Amino acid sequence: MSPVVITLVSDGSRCLLARQASFPKGMYSALAGFCDVGETLEETVRREVAEEVGLEVESLWYSASQHWPFPNSSLMIACHAMVQPQQSKISVNKLELEAAGWFSLEEIMEALGREPKPLKQEDGSFSLWLPPKWAIAHQLIQEWVKLQASSPA
Repeated sequence: MSPVVITLVSDGSRCLLARQASFPKGMYSALAGFCDVGETLEETVRREVAEEVGLEVESLWYSASQHWPFPNSSLMIACHAMVQPQQSKISVNKLELEAAGWFSLEEIMEALGREPKPLKQEDGSFSLWLPPKWAIAHQLIQEWVKLQASSPA
Protein backbone atom coordinates (compact mmCIF):
# COMPACT_ATOMS: atom_id res chain seq x y z
CA MET A 1 0.00 0.00 0.00
CA SER A 2 1.33 3.44 -0.95
CA PRO A 3 0.56 6.42 1.32
CA VAL A 4 -0.66 9.53 -0.51
CA VAL A 5 -1.45 12.89 1.05
CA ILE A 6 -4.35 14.86 -0.37
CA THR A 7 -4.40 18.43 0.83
CA LEU A 8 -6.87 21.27 0.60
CA VAL A 9 -4.94 24.53 0.90
CA SER A 10 -6.60 27.72 2.16
CA ASP A 11 -5.46 31.30 2.70
CA GLY A 12 -8.26 31.90 5.19
CA SER A 13 -10.95 33.09 2.78
CA ARG A 14 -10.30 31.03 -0.37
CA CYS A 15 -9.34 27.45 -1.11
CA LEU A 16 -6.86 26.32 -3.71
CA LEU A 17 -7.89 23.66 -6.21
CA ALA A 18 -5.91 22.20 -9.07
CA ARG A 19 -6.37 20.01 -12.09
CA GLN A 20 -4.24 17.54 -13.95
CA ALA A 21 -4.49 17.30 -17.73
CA SER A 22 -6.00 13.83 -17.31
CA PHE A 23 -8.99 15.19 -15.33
CA PRO A 24 -12.33 15.63 -17.11
CA LYS A 25 -12.84 19.19 -18.43
CA GLY A 26 -13.64 21.68 -15.67
CA MET A 27 -12.89 19.31 -12.78
CA TYR A 28 -10.65 20.61 -10.01
CA SER A 29 -9.58 18.84 -6.85
CA ALA A 30 -7.27 19.09 -3.85
CA LEU A 31 -3.51 18.68 -4.28
CA ALA A 32 -2.19 15.14 -3.90
CA GLY A 33 1.13 13.37 -3.88
CA PHE A 34 2.89 10.21 -2.74
CA CYS A 35 4.92 10.15 0.48
CA ASP A 36 8.64 9.64 -0.06
CA VAL A 37 10.45 6.95 1.94
CA GLY A 38 11.34 8.26 5.39
CA GLU A 39 9.11 11.31 5.06
CA THR A 40 6.45 12.28 7.61
CA LEU A 41 2.94 13.23 6.50
CA GLU A 42 3.65 16.83 7.47
CA GLU A 43 6.83 16.89 5.41
CA THR A 44 4.95 15.40 2.45
CA VAL A 45 2.20 18.04 2.65
CA ARG A 46 4.74 20.86 2.79
CA ARG A 47 6.84 19.41 -0.05
CA GLU A 48 3.89 18.67 -2.35
CA VAL A 49 2.33 22.12 -1.87
CA ALA A 50 5.70 23.77 -2.52
CA GLU A 51 6.45 21.57 -5.56
CA GLU A 52 3.03 21.79 -7.20
CA VAL A 53 2.02 25.42 -6.57
CA GLY A 54 5.04 27.15 -5.02
CA LEU A 55 3.41 27.98 -1.68
CA GLU A 56 4.81 27.67 1.84
CA VAL A 57 2.49 25.93 4.30
CA GLU A 58 2.13 27.79 7.61
CA SER A 59 0.04 25.17 9.43
CA LEU A 60 -1.71 21.90 8.68
CA TRP A 61 -3.99 19.36 10.29
CA TYR A 62 -5.23 15.85 9.61
CA SER A 63 -8.80 15.23 8.50
CA ALA A 64 -9.43 11.59 7.49
CA SER A 65 -8.21 8.71 5.36
CA GLN A 66 -9.62 6.62 2.53
CA HIS A 67 -8.46 3.57 0.62
CA TRP A 68 -7.99 4.40 -3.07
CA PRO A 69 -7.44 1.51 -5.50
CA PHE A 70 -5.80 3.64 -8.24
CA PRO A 71 -3.11 3.45 -9.46
CA ASN A 72 -1.91 0.74 -7.07
CA SER A 73 -3.80 0.38 -3.79
CA SER A 74 -3.11 3.70 -2.11
CA LEU A 75 -4.06 5.02 1.30
CA MET A 76 -5.26 8.61 0.85
CA ILE A 77 -4.48 10.70 3.93
CA ALA A 78 -6.50 13.91 3.87
CA CYS A 79 -5.20 17.14 5.38
CA HIS A 80 -6.01 20.83 5.46
CA ALA A 81 -3.18 23.35 5.07
CA MET A 82 -3.05 27.10 5.64
CA VAL A 83 -0.85 29.64 3.86
CA GLN A 84 -0.49 33.34 4.59
CA PRO A 85 -2.94 35.45 2.51
CA GLN A 86 -0.11 37.86 1.61
CA GLN A 87 1.96 34.90 0.37
CA SER A 88 -0.68 33.25 -1.83
CA LYS A 89 0.73 33.84 -5.33
CA ILE A 90 0.54 30.51 -7.14
CA SER A 91 3.37 29.19 -9.31
CA VAL A 92 1.94 26.15 -11.11
CA ASN A 93 4.35 23.31 -11.82
CA LYS A 94 3.27 22.46 -15.38
CA LEU A 95 5.00 19.07 -15.14
CA GLU A 96 2.56 18.12 -12.36
CA LEU A 97 -0.57 20.18 -13.03
CA GLU A 98 -2.47 21.71 -15.92
CA ALA A 99 -3.86 24.53 -13.78
CA ALA A 100 -4.49 25.69 -10.22
CA GLY A 101 -6.45 28.55 -8.77
CA TRP A 102 -7.97 30.16 -5.72
CA PHE A 103 -11.74 29.79 -5.35
CA SER A 104 -14.10 31.75 -3.14
CA LEU A 105 -16.75 30.26 -0.88
CA GLU A 106 -19.41 31.42 -3.36
CA GLU A 107 -17.69 29.66 -6.28
CA ILE A 108 -17.32 26.46 -4.24
CA MET A 109 -20.95 26.56 -3.07
CA GLU A 110 -22.11 27.00 -6.66
CA ALA A 111 -19.96 24.07 -7.81
CA LEU A 112 -21.23 21.86 -4.95
CA GLY A 113 -24.77 22.55 -6.14
CA ARG A 114 -24.05 21.18 -9.64
CA GLU A 115 -23.80 17.63 -10.85
CA PRO A 116 -20.18 16.42 -10.83
CA LYS A 117 -19.74 16.37 -14.60
CA PRO A 118 -18.42 18.61 -17.37
CA LEU A 119 -20.73 21.54 -18.21
CA LYS A 120 -19.75 23.60 -21.24
CA GLN A 121 -20.56 27.30 -21.02
CA GLU A 122 -21.54 29.62 -23.87
CA ASP A 123 -17.98 30.94 -24.18
CA GLY A 124 -16.62 27.40 -24.69
CA SER A 125 -15.07 27.10 -21.23
CA PHE A 126 -16.23 24.55 -18.68
CA SER A 127 -17.88 25.31 -15.33
CA LEU A 128 -15.98 24.38 -12.20
CA TRP A 129 -17.01 21.01 -10.87
CA LEU A 130 -15.70 19.03 -7.95
CA PRO A 131 -14.93 15.40 -7.13
CA PRO A 132 -17.95 13.20 -6.35
CA LYS A 133 -19.32 12.86 -2.80
CA TRP A 134 -17.59 9.51 -2.17
CA ALA A 135 -14.13 10.98 -2.82
CA ILE A 136 -12.13 12.21 0.14
CA ALA A 137 -11.33 15.42 -1.76
CA HIS A 138 -15.06 16.20 -1.67
CA GLN A 139 -15.03 15.68 2.11
CA LEU A 140 -12.12 18.12 2.47
CA ILE A 141 -14.01 20.72 0.43
CA GLN A 142 -17.18 20.23 2.51
CA GLU A 143 -15.15 20.64 5.72
CA TRP A 144 -13.64 23.86 4.36
CA VAL A 145 -17.11 25.19 3.55
CA LYS A 146 -18.27 24.44 7.12
CA LEU A 147 -15.19 26.19 8.52
CA GLN A 148 -15.95 29.26 6.39
CA ALA A 149 -19.58 29.29 7.53
CA SER A 150 -18.53 29.14 11.20
CA SER A 151 -15.83 31.83 10.88
CA PRO A 152 -16.69 35.39 11.91
CA ALA A 153 -17.03 37.63 8.86
